[in-house]
Amino acid sequence: ILLFGLQILTLISCMESKKNTSEFIYENGESSVEIKILNGNDYLTYDTPIKTDFEWKNIDPKTGSIFGAGIKMLGTENGITKTEINVPSNYLESDTLNIKLRFEINGEKTRTEFNVPIKNGE
Repeated sequence: ILLFGLQILTLISCMESKKNTSEFIYENGESSVEIKILNGNDYLTYDTPIKTDFEWKNIDPKTGSIFGAGIKMLGTENGITKTEINVPSNYLESDTLNIKLRFEINGEKTRTEFNVPIKNGE
């Protein structure tokens, strides 16, 4: 019984650590950019302004551009670009917001994109 209990605790701790890893991250060597949705979800909600951070690591945010429906830039400081994303319902063809990023890593132009799910409000 004790062994079974330890196995259950191990599984739970593995599941918890999996939740903390972001699926919205681009990495290239020591450089990365990560989207953090600040309401704690891994999706956006239609018709709801949601604060979102783009965290730049070893990338100058001044070289970066962010493109996507409903994204409002709030400012950049300490390597974090603060945004608010508010996508109107019935605006997109699918329930996915395509966010495109362009930036430079060591003077080399780079681009990536993230597909963020969007759900209807409760």
